[in-house]
Amino acid sequence: MARVHSRAVAALAALVFGLLPSAARAQDSQYWTLQYGPVAELLGGVVVGSTRDLSATYYNPGALALARDPSVLASVHSFEATWLKGETPPPIVDLSDSSLRPSPTLFAFAVPRDWTGDHTLAFSGLTRQDFDLRVDSVLVPPSGQGSAESLFEQDLNENWFGLSWAHRVGEEIGLGVTTYVAYRGQRTRREISGQAAISPTEGGAALLVEDFDYSNYRLLWKAGLAMERGAWDLGLNVTTPSVRLFGSGTASYTVSAMGADLGQGPTVAVSAQHEDDLDSDYHSPWSVAAGASYGRGVNRFHATAEWFAAVSSFNVLDASPFVDSPDALGLRKRLHHQARSVVNFGLGYERKLTERTSLYGAFTSDFTFADKGDSATSSLSTWDIYHVTAGASLMVGDMKLTMGAAYAFGSDSRPIQVLSLPLDGVPVLTESPLDVKFSRVRVLVGFDFGR
Repeated sequence: MARVHSRAVAALAALVFGLLPSAARAQDSQYWTLQYGPVAELLGGVVVGSTRDLSATYYNPGALALARDPSVLASVHSFEATWLKGETPPPIVDLSDSSLRPSPTLFAFAVPRDWTGDHTLAFSGLTRQDFDLRVDSVLVPPSGQGSAESLFEQDLNENWFGLSWAHRVGEEIGLGVTTYVAYRGQRTRREISGQAAISPTEGGAALLVEDFDYSNYRLLWKAGLAMERGAWDLGLNVTTPSVRLFGSGTASYTVSAMGADLGQGPTVAVSAQHEDDLDSDYHSPWSVAAGASYGRGVNRFHATAEWFAAVSSFNVLDASPFVDSPDALGLRKRLHHQARSVVNFGLGYERKLTERTSLYGAFTSDFTFADKGDSATSSLSTWDIYHVTAGASLMVGDMKLTMGAAYAFGSDSRPIQVLSLPLDGVPVLTESPLDVKFSRVRVLVGFDFGR
């Protein structure tokens, strides 16, 4: 908004946009937020070394070969309630939001071994990212005439569809590979309308609309090795970076301004640009996960750690048509993406009560790959998340029924620009820390049908 020179309007707009990155359900910079599979969910995904059901299609394809007979069908149904609160001291800004909705999950089934012999084949579908948010903001200064209205919408969805192959090598080792076709779609719109008539000079108007929309298809692979040695189960899983298949999108921005500049003279600005059929891209990192579980009596202990490589800077859409447009700076920043290297870890516990009933619990980390000091990024969330899960499983005939709950929490502090209004009514733009607190509760029911 480089050509909008009305300082009153600019001040109003800055506050509105400073709040937007803290909208609820904005969890787009963590790798372990979602877990998959009836038992794997109760163990927080700490199953790279121990999984023997269809969740192995994701956590360790090699473990499918060690399953005595993979289940015909596995699925999880869950609901989550999310809360996010952001405030600055003193409470110039006090933002809170909450949501209740179904959670993304895994659906998988295996081809009967009567058809495949010594090999194991399975199909799976899972959601890696899913949130849909809308933020409405209204600011009215306590003196003079002034108003700011803002609308920010974001719809992000990423789904993986996989074919897994596994084969047993000897009695103790399993090897496997899952080939995924990944779809990622993102639609974002940012809109602002501001008016100001603040002493000593009346006037001002502003309109800014930025949006982009893209879809992208790519391939990636997960290769797994699983081993059983007495009371120990061990596993190693390597995930490759994705390879682009195809994708495109559109991007646009509009800037308009009118009025006086608080004594600095009239301001008039009009800009418009829209680009179709832009190339889209998305890069995911190398990752290496290692896991182990140890059983003693009725107790079993699980541990997993996973390293994710850094992702170099890139644009999710071709931004070259906008490089000569100063007003499109905000749009170019939001098309930019990169990721830091992170290591996540988790510990899980399983206790068998009877031959058909077990209890589970886990604690896992979920560190952000976003750099909160980098204002040019398409990622919204910059806080680390920690997960605590607990639940139970019960065998009902050939079906394993699982029930449990998970609690996630995290916080962050980041600098934002806020608008303060002295008694004279002239707005002053200052920098203040924004404290963000995130929490989420999930309740899940899963089933795993055997033969």
